[in-house]
Amino acid sequence: MFKSYRYHPHYSQDVAGGYLSMTYSHQIDPEKPLCRFESDGGICNDDQCEGQHFREMVISGEKILVQLGTANPGKTNEDKQRWNDGLRLVLKDLRQKSIKDPNGIAEEIAKYRRQFLNDDSRVVNL
Repeated sequence: MFKSYRYHPHYSQDVAGGYLSMTYSHQIDPEKPLCRFESDGGICNDDQCEGQHFREMVISGEKILVQLGTANPGKTNEDKQRWNDGLRLVLKDLRQKSIKDPNGIAEEIAKYRRQFLNDDSRVVNL
């Protein structure tokens, strides 16, 4: 649910790092403890360390786009199909414009979602 803020219309202006910010886009495992060395601001050199490391939490731009695009806000099968069809058109348009920046693509996906829902304030997929 926390990641849903990425759909907010002011997200890009409010969040340093945009869609690549680890605050909202990450692979943090809430069940795995942080590495004690890295959590103290250091660097872990322990090959046997079982803690979670920051390098493992970073998520690729591609994976962020998959997350944003697969969170289908449609309620009915017809709405879900309409979402998929519209998203394909958005992505096709971005390819034609040669836009490859993950932040730019993510912004367009979020914009399309707001248009699809016809509600800028609805960010959580309920």
